[in-house]
Amino acid sequence: MKRVFLFCCVLLTSGCWWTAQNAHYTPMGTSPLVAWGLGEAVSVSATGKMMEDHVASWITGKECSVARAVKGEGKFCMTPVELERAARPDWKAERVYCYRTIAAPTCYNQPSPYATDVLIGIYERPVFPVSEYD
Repeated sequence: MKRVFLFCCVLLTSGCWWTAQNAHYTPMGTSPLVAWGLGEAVSVSATGKMMEDHVASWITGKECSVARAVKGEGKFCMTPVELERAARPDWKAERVYCYRTIAAPTCYNQPSPYATDVLIGIYERPVFPVSEYD
């Protein structure tokens, strides 16, 4: 709660400082808004997250990212368990057609063309996705 209060106080008092008339307070006379933009650029290029993402992560204790939320890859703030679940590869399922034989059932990826084969059932078999390194 202390962090949220501190963050709100900083936001409330910083509104008077963002104008170009106050540029004489900053090094080399740059506008504070330009300095903020440069900070955002450095933060995104170094960590892949904006400065606001770092502040939100610090306040909530979770991993926060605006880019992930905009891309639809998950929520804005996620726990490590949620991040791991989101990073799992998608499993696919293929249909398997199983037929009765003399000894044990025999299964195929497509239906048998022979009318004498007795179909036992059609099942969904999970297929592990192949990675680029396999």
